[in-house]
Amino acid sequence: MGIYDRDWGTSENRGWWARVFGDGENPLRWSLPLYKAWGIAVRIHIVFVIIIAARLIGTVREDAIGFQFMLVWLAGLFLLVLLHEYGHCIACRKVGGEADEILMWPLGGLAYCLPPNTWRANLITIVGGPLVNVIFVPILAGAILALGGGWNNVFFDPFDIGGAASEAMALGFVSWIVWSLHFSNLFMLAFNLLVPMYPLDGSRILHALIWRKAGRGRADMLITRIGLVTAVVLATVAIVAGQMILLGIALFGGLVSYQEMIRAKFLDGPDEDWSMSFQPDDAPPSGGKDPKPAVDPEEIDRILAKISSQGMQSLTRSEKKKLGKASSQKD
Repeated sequence: MGIYDRDWGTSENRGWWARVFGDGENPLRWSLPLYKAWGIAVRIHIVFVIIIAARLIGTVREDAIGFQFMLVWLAGLFLLVLLHEYGHCIACRKVGGEADEILMWPLGGLAYCLPPNTWRANLITIVGGPLVNVIFVPILAGAILALGGGWNNVFFDPFDIGGAASEAMALGFVSWIVWSLHFSNLFMLAFNLLVPMYPLDGSRILHALIWRKAGRGRADMLITRIGLVTAVVLATVAIVAGQMILLGIALFGGLVSYQEMIRAKFLDGPDEDWSMSFQPDDAPPSGGKDPKPAVDPEEIDRILAKISSQGMQSLTRSEKKKLGKASSQKD
C-alpha cells in the first residue's frame, strides 16, 4: 500500500517507453498496463513477467503435467493476490479515500491507496485485503472436500505439508490445483498478518492500533524500527536457508521501513521522549489551542511519495516551495 501519483501513465501522448519505464529512475515502477476497471488501473511489473515466463519454460523439460500445473497454479495465485489488492482499494473508497492503481510484481501486489488521515480509516483500508483471503478459506476448503479430500487436507501440519500434498495429487489434477491454492492462500494470510514489517498488512494493522492510543508520530517511529529489525532477522534466515524469495521480501521490507522512518523523522521532528505519557494525535497541547501547521501534513506526504516514485526533478515549483516551507518550520 502507498500513495500513487496520478500523473503516472495518464498522458496519451507519451510513448510506450515512457509509459513502461517513466523517467527510468525508479525500477519499482517499471511496469506494463493490463487493464482498467472501476477506476482502478492494474499494471504488472516487467520483472514479474520475466519470472512467470521463466517458471513456465522451466517446466518444459519435465512432463506435460508439470507445465499445466504451473500455468493453472500461477493463474490462480495471480487472481488471489489481485483480489486481495482489490479488497484494499474497495475498503479505502468505503471510508472516503482514494484508490486508483494496483501493481502486480514479483513479491506480491501493491494497492496504491490514500485513505483519510485517521487511524480508523487506515485500519479499515488495511483489513480489507486480508479479509478477501479469509473469505476464500471456506470456499477452497469446501472445494477440497467436494473433490474427495479429507479434513486432513484442509487442516494440515504446516511443518509437514508433503503428506497433504501427496494425498491431493493422488486425487487428481484438479484436486492438486485446489489444494495448492488453499495452501498458498493460508500462507499468504498468515505471513502477511504475522510478520511486522512494511509493507505487509500486519505491520500496518499494528501501526493503526498504536496510532489510536499513542498518536501517529510515535506509531510511525516504533513500527519502522520494528520493521528494520524484522527485515534483518528474515534476511538472516533466508541466507541460512537459501531462500532467495524470502531474502527479496526482507530486503524490500527493510528498504520500505527505512524510507518510512526517514519520512516520519521529517514530518514529526527528532525522536520524542518515550518516557512521556502517550497522547492521541487529536488531543490539543496543554497550552490550550491546537496550532495549525503552516503546510498540510497530508500534502507533504503526497509530495514525498512523488519524490519516491519519480524523483526530485518531478516536483513543480509550488511543490518545492511547500517542501521548503515545511522543512524550515521543522527547524
